[in-house]
Amino acid sequence: MATKNSYRILVVDDDPDILDLLEYNLEREGFTVATLADSTRAITLAKLFQPDLIILDLMMPPPNGIELCRELRSSKQFKDVYIFFLTAKSEAYFVEAALDTGGDDYIEKIMGLRALTYKVSSVLKKRFVISKRVVEVKIGSLRINRKSNTVKVGAKEIVLSKPEFELLYFFAQNPHKPIAHNNLLHNIWGSEIYLVDNSLDVYIDKLSSKVGMELIRKTTDNKYQLTLR
Repeated sequence: MATKNSYRILVVDDDPDILDLLEYNLEREGFTVATLADSTRAITLAKLFQPDLIILDLMMPPPNGIELCRELRSSKQFKDVYIFFLTAKSEAYFVEAALDTGGDDYIEKIMGLRALTYKVSSVLKKRFVISKRVVEVKIGSLRINRKSNTVKVGAKEIVLSKPEFELLYFFAQNPHKPIAHNNLLHNIWGSEIYLVDNSLDVYIDKLSSKVGMELIRKTTDNKYQLTLR
């Protein structure tokens, strides 16, 4: 049951089954949810409902998710509101278009709606930052570029694997927060992916080795934290 003062989430998708499922799961987490199958009314409802986070399907009858996101971001009211895409499209072109238009994250439906619910809770309740529309993040001596999946230390460019890059990018956007093992797995790999116990430590060791310095340390309570400031 959503509480009176809970965060507001607007979901726009032309699939009524997806709407029902998301509404049920998000309300179970305590959010206030508005759903809409007719994308032509999305902007009007968003202005009235004033959501803290918006979930858009990518492929809908016009206006589609990309067009809605572009219009939302053009308004000062929605400039800083989280916008997540949920879609069956996994091609790089669609991912790039969603993020370039102003989407903060892009979750494939095949990964499961639990992954989306977890990420929504992470940004609204736990106050983690997930904003992949930010092309470049600077932390310490590092410049992390999302478009090229590269890291620069001074003039030296380092190419990372996708998991290594996603780890560093997530930590760089949340530099002062100790992050639990499960939070990292759910926010980077998704709730349906299971890794062996030491996989995360292996990725962190490889990342530090490539960059040439320790980047992430394990705290005394077995959480992980970025060492750079």
